[in-house]
Parts: sequence; C-alpha cells; structure tokens
Amino acid sequence: MINFANMFVITTLIFSVIVGSLLGWLFFGKDSFTKFLLSFSGAFFLGIAVLEIFPEVYRNGDPQIGLFVLAGLFFQMLVESVSKGVEHGHVHFKQNNTLPAGIFWGLFLHSFFEGTPLMHEDSHHLLWAIFIHNIPVAMVLFGAVRQMKISVYAKLGLMLVFVSAGPLGAVFGGYFSDEIHLMMLAFVAGIFIHIATVILFESTDSHRFKAQKMITVLLGFAIAYLLVA
Repeated sequence: MINFANMFVITTLIFSVIVGSLLGWLFFGKDSFTKFLLSFSGAFFLGIAVLEIFPEVYRNGDPQIGLFVLAGLFFQMLVESVSKGVEHGHVHFKQNNTLPAGIFWGLFLHSFFEGTPLMHEDSHHLLWAIFIHNIPVAMVLFGAVRQMKISVYAKLGLMLVFVSAGPLGAVFGGYFSDEIHLMMLAFVAGIFIHIATVILFESTDSHRFKAQKMITVLLGFAIAYLLVA
C-alpha cells in the first residue's frame, strides 16, 4: 500500500503545514500577507474544481453524483459552524490557555476529508490545491496556538495532531474502491466550492473587489488552467 507515490502525497501534506507554521511565525500579525495567500488559494481551488474535478466526477454521466457535491458543500457549512471560519482566515484569537475544541476539531475534520481522494488521483493537481490552501490555514492556526499560555510541548502536540489529519485521510481513502473514490472526490469538490466562494466573494470594503485581490484571483485561475491544460 505504501509506495513512492503515496509517500510523496503524505510528505507534501505534512510539508504544507510546516511551511504554513513557519510563515505564521515570520509574518505573525501581518494580515495582508495571509489575505493574499487565501485569495490565491481560493482562486486556485475553484480553478482546479471547475477545470479538472467536475469533468472527472461527471464523466460517467451519473446525475446522482451531484448529490455528493452538495453533501460536501453542506458538510463544510456544518464544519464552519464550529470552526468559526478558520479555513478562510476569519477568526481572531485572544491570548488564553485554551483553543476552542470546536475550532480545532473542525479544522481536523476539514483536512481529513480533503485528503481522502488523493491516493487514487493520477495527477497531483488536487494535492497542490490542498497544499496551497493548507499554508494560510496553518498560519492562522499557528498564530492561535502561539498565543496560548501553555508549554511549548503542548503547542507542538496540537500542531502535530493537525499535521496528521491530511495524511490520515489520504491513507484511509487509499482503501476505497473506485466507485467510493469518485463519490469522495465529488464530496471534496463541494468543500472546495464552498470555501472558494466564501474567500473570493465575501464583502470587502465598499462591497467591491480591490485591484490587488482581482489580480490575485486571476493569477490563481491562470495557474490552475496552465496545470490542467
């Protein structure tokens, strides 16, 4: 079951959280950088979903597969009711001894289910989409854990638990049949659509897109297209 391709998936998922944590340490308190990464990852998410995932899940012409897309979208809505929108950088934490359990486990479930289709994918486009999205998410989580008044070992333990979510989902999904994999891929597409639309189309100042955000979104779309094409 464990081969080079699978180890590459697992290593990449782990590395994405490490990169996000390092950037969270370097750019702590600099929201503009986090917003740039979120906008880019949202656009890249949406591009990969529309250009690659949707054609794949609808290739067999089964209209029922759309139910799993909707299920993924609804699942993400439920997760965000407890995670408070950390997936798209909405939460600001106060310095205290605890991290709300709902936020942490909401992020864990989000990352776990995102990883489930990865072992069956021929290309790594979905993996790179998750990699890019994990960076700002890990930055936000690292910022929250950093402010907690607990030991360094406890902080490291929390981050290690989060690091394990994506790889555990990938390994678990590796045992799925092709039919179940397609369902989970559609499910993840629904998660992508919800997160991407919240990131890209939420209200900004004066309820208008800023030029910087528009350029970032176009860049994310362009890179997704070039990868798929």
